[in-house]
Amino acid sequence: MTSLLTNTSAMTALTTLKGINSQLDATSNRVSTGQRVSAASDNAAYWSIATTVRTDNASLSAVKDSLGLGSSAVDTAYNGLNSVLSDLQNMRAKLQTALQPGVDRAKVQTEIKAIQDKMRSTADSSTSSGQNWLSVDSSASNTAFQATQNVVAGFSRSPTGTVSFSNIGVDVNAIKLYDVNAASITTPATAGQVFGSTSLTGTTVFTGGTADFSGTNEVKFSLTLGNADTATITINKTTMNSAAADLTKVTTSEFLDAINNQIAASTAAGGLAGDVKASLDTAGRLTFKTTATGAGTNAQVTVQNLAATATYTLVDVGFGTGVAGTDARVGKGSAAGTAAGKGILDTADGTTTFSIASINISGLVGTTGDATLGNIITQVEKAIAKVTDAGTKLGANKTQIDGQKTFVDTLMKANDRTIGILVDADIEEESTKLKALQTQQQLAVQALSIANSSSQNVLSLFR
Repeated sequence: MTSLLTNTSAMTALTTLKGINSQLDATSNRVSTGQRVSAASDNAAYWSIATTVRTDNASLSAVKDSLGLGSSAVDTAYNGLNSVLSDLQNMRAKLQTALQPGVDRAKVQTEIKAIQDKMRSTADSSTSSGQNWLSVDSSASNTAFQATQNVVAGFSRSPTGTVSFSNIGVDVNAIKLYDVNAASITTPATAGQVFGSTSLTGTTVFTGGTADFSGTNEVKFSLTLGNADTATITINKTTMNSAAADLTKVTTSEFLDAINNQIAASTAAGGLAGDVKASLDTAGRLTFKTTATGAGTNAQVTVQNLAATATYTLVDVGFGTGVAGTDARVGKGSAAGTAAGKGILDTADGTTTFSIASINISGLVGTTGDATLGNIITQVEKAIAKVTDAGTKLGANKTQIDGQKTFVDTLMKANDRTIGILVDADIEEESTKLKALQTQQQLAVQALSIANSSSQNVLSLFR
């Protein structure tokens, strides 16, 4: 049936053409934007997840920038400390020269003064992004000073949407060389610590980095708090068996686990469970540290060597292998208090009344002068040790910051891949589909043209 009022064929062709045009628009958008989900209407769930991940990546990018600034500040302070360390070594050499008979100490003082000025200039100029951690003013009136400088190191979002940031703290009070503030500052209470005499991997039993506890080797000592709570630690093939994967190659980590397991098992009255923990210090030495802090007996720990049994041979792990009852080492915590609010180089020494920054040997004469000069040299040695320790702390901070930068960068790339999986279009597939839709569009237009011409054919019958 042919109708002049209703062209069914044209309506069908038009509907088909509209459908093709709609698909063509969507495919063209995917090809041009590179995304199959570019709006919430495309896929609400995927769009929401991708938007959240993009927001997290923006925060991580800010964290990465913060780590970069923190790394720059640490590098600046470290370079300053390294320069000052060389100056202190040079100063020590000049002071040792001044000990020789007949040396004009006034002339040596001229050289020392030049070194002092150089160190001060180095500290004052060690500024990065407006921050100077070597030459500070910790006065209460200086609200800009922070005893611990926090470098934003991480960003996280909990399942409930709570955002939190982690920080890497740089202890400025521990590394500062000069401080305008002469007032006292509060010092926290410390724990009792006992250190071995040498790196654990430097002992005979750990030659090559691992120890052999499959035979007769044994480590045996007692840990005692100042309040008389005690525990006996015995490490041999019997007690190590549960902590080590291979008794012939026990790692330092497994060795520490075995010690801490025995401490944790000491739960009876007078035991040390929760009171003491074994670890390795930055030099790799076996260390025991109390949980409690302060000057109390709970913050005092003693390590004392014990005799080996007839079955085993006592070996050294940095606490000696002498006769039972000897080689006792004691570590005491200290109470909270106050200390002079000065830096490493401008703190007056109690023995000489000089600080490194104010040393003046030009007037030192006679036996008394020689004795004072000897004390000054010792003072410089102590300063060298403190600056070295400060450099070690900064080095550890730098390693931590660099490691976090690498992690954040990796995390951002992983997030980018996640976004890509959710919203990116397969361009090869979409391009092929676009070509097919364009062909279908042309055919649909021709079909519509043919359908519209059918009514014209009917009208021609009336001519």
